[in-house]
Amino acid sequence: MEKELMLDEEIRNIEILEFHAGGHSYGFDISDVREILPYDKKIRKIPNSNPYIEGIVKPRDFIIPIINLVSYLLLEDVADKELEMLIVTKVNNMNVGFHVDSVDKIHRTTTANITKPDKNLSTKLKDVVTGILNIDNRKIEILEIRNIISDINPNIKF
Repeated sequence: MEKELMLDEEIRNIEILEFHAGGHSYGFDISDVREILPYDKKIRKIPNSNPYIEGIVKPRDFIIPIINLVSYLLLEDVADKELEMLIVTKVNNMNVGFHVDSVDKIHRTTTANITKPDKNLSTKLKDVVTGILNIDNRKIEILEIRNIISDINPNIKF
């Protein structure tokens, strides 16, 4: 879900996975999500890796690098460690896991309920928030996975 596609003039149906990180509500386009796994604290560290990369896991036949979303978004760690989850995404045949505080639910909505991000965001990293889902009298900041991955590893282009 790229910024231009999400906020274009044509109203489309969309599904957003809501999750929590650092005490805030965020969302990913469900079409980028491969699966949701319990967070396994037995992550294999990678020496000299980006500080936001916690390490890698191999849940089955593929290796997944793990990004700590709370650290990446420069948020305070307020998680209940029992609820932590791993959102495994698949973008351009690349699997990447996002360590989050908890996963809430999938919102089935339309792009009409998504507005452009304003200045009052929970993170200082404005380029990764591509829209705000206004639903149930709440605001969910929608994150663009591709922007996060490219920011962490500039050699990866989408």
